[in-house]
Amino acid sequence: MKITRGKVIGVVILLLLCIPCMAGKESKVKDFPVSIFSSYVEGDNLKEHQYTAFVPDFAIWINGWEKQRSEGEITAYKKGDRTVIVHHPSGDDGYYLHEEVEYTK
Repeated sequence: MKITRGKVIGVVILLLLCIPCMAGKESKVKDFPVSIFSSYVEGDNLKEHQYTAFVPDFAIWINGWEKQRSEGEITAYKKGDRTVIVHHPSGDDGYYLHEEVEYTK
């Protein structure tokens, strides 16, 4: 099989198309990735963080977060003793992040 310029360009284009699904950046919730194209939206509730764009499932998995449960628009991710709730309302372009705090006595 001969490697041609067209095949190399095709592979490069394919890899460039996959980057948005794999790459993430740090969110306001420590160590939880969001899409590189997402932007933070200031809101009234300080405990909830709103972002635009999509949730990068692959980047979340690579960073060690495990999907715990998913009920309709709400998905929970767990890493160690931390849990992050992702709420993606239907008809809305964004999603909300909320970190559950477990109180122990």
